[in-house]
Amino acid sequence: MACSRNELRSALGMNLQHQSSDLTGIRPIIVRAAFVAAVFCVNSLVVIAASNYTGGFAALWSANASLVFMMMIFPRKEHLFYCTSVLLASTAVNLQAGFPLHTSIVFSASNVLEAILAYHIISKLGLPKTGLYNPTQLVKFVAISVFVSSVSATTAALGSTGELGNNWISWFGSDLLGLLIFLPCFNILHATLTGIERYTWPKNRHFEFAGVLLLVFAVSAMALVQTVVPLLFLTAIPVFIAVFRFGPLGGMMSTLIVAIVAEFLTIAGFGPIAGLDASHITKIFVLQAYIASQLMLALPVASLLADGQRKVEKIIETEKLLRIMAEKDRQKAVAAKLQKARLLALDELTGLSSRRHILEESEKAFELARSRNRLLSIAIFDVDNFKSVNDRFGHAAGDDILRMIGRVSKLNIGKNQLIGRMGGEEFLVVMPDISIAEAEAQVEKLRLAIMNARSSDPGIGVTISAGLAQNSGCRDLKEMLLLADNALYAAKNGGRNRLEIAA
Repeated sequence: MACSRNELRSALGMNLQHQSSDLTGIRPIIVRAAFVAAVFCVNSLVVIAASNYTGGFAALWSANASLVFMMMIFPRKEHLFYCTSVLLASTAVNLQAGFPLHTSIVFSASNVLEAILAYHIISKLGLPKTGLYNPTQLVKFVAISVFVSSVSATTAALGSTGELGNNWISWFGSDLLGLLIFLPCFNILHATLTGIERYTWPKNRHFEFAGVLLLVFAVSAMALVQTVVPLLFLTAIPVFIAVFRFGPLGGMMSTLIVAIVAEFLTIAGFGPIAGLDASHITKIFVLQAYIASQLMLALPVASLLADGQRKVEKIIETEKLLRIMAEKDRQKAVAAKLQKARLLALDELTGLSSRRHILEESEKAFELARSRNRLLSIAIFDVDNFKSVNDRFGHAAGDDILRMIGRVSKLNIGKNQLIGRMGGEEFLVVMPDISIAEAEAQVEKLRLAIMNARSSDPGIGVTISAGLAQNSGCRDLKEMLLLADNALYAAKNGGRNRLEIAA
């Protein structure tokens, strides 16, 4: 079927746009792959250049550690690109260094194989990418490094033209030390600089950290630059200082400094290792053994200290959590007590003060008035003919009347006054600091408000009778309540729906 020019343009445009988005998506991968290959090759060139002074044998091979580290921090789906770029670039570097094509490919493949194995085993075992913080992790890491280094060394030795034994031992030692020293350093530095790991960074101690590392460098240089006095053992002292002061970060950085100083001074012909009456390969073995001894002193101690620190931190965090939980429980208990107190202080039906609460407050008000020689008035009132209301209309209607009294009472008592339900249809009003005339007016206001109010059933009329008493001449609250109660009975006997003042 024929297609119009516009449709064709549209289809081509969409296709070009799709291709453009694909290119945009793949460009960062290519850039990262080139970066990984460049870092690997720079490491390789430095080590190869150094090995030219030692008969072609390298003491430390850091390139594989750099590849494993970048595989850890970059997306896993891009690893194929990284390994391919490293394989090609490394082969080119080996060719440039003078190795035959076959040997160059084998050496490059051995390095890439080692990195792939190390990454996948470390990931499979779940070792942290931020450092080694307990002895179990350290043992696993050392075992992995030994295994992958032996595989790489075997592959390289089989493809090498030199003496198999020497090539294997040299390759194994340099790769093993490279992984053990450089990979933890890379991981710890990355975790430190990115803020992933909070246990490693020497907060507010930058100058001390720099000073300790400078001390490590100075002692290492002094011990390895001369052959007059055997001082190689001295490097362990600043290394231990770095470990105890700064944990894994200090241990790995100090070991790295010792390794670099030892290798470069030995290559340059300085120090007791370079002065040995032995072959180049033997000197390299001795150098590797010395570096390994420093590493094996620092790593276990650093991991033990870090493990202890983490346990202490965990205990502190647990204690904080327990304190927070205890405080929350205490607050809940206090809130529950307050809630219970509030519930006990309130009458559930009317919303007024409960019998206990109104009597306690009345006692407090009476004692305060007596101690300060002030006036106190109390009134007791109840609903007239309440029993007949319950009998005629039911208890639900009676409850409704009591609720209505509660609502009306709250609206018709003074600010500093208190009203509570004594029980049944009987109520108590406490009125401090007012005269008997003022109290009478207050109770009358309340009586009229209740009389004029209506319950949910408009057919039910509600009136109250009240008795009023004042504290003048009363020895205690009990006597005052008795006076008010007698006045209440007088009001009822006088015809109800009225207020009677105690004589």
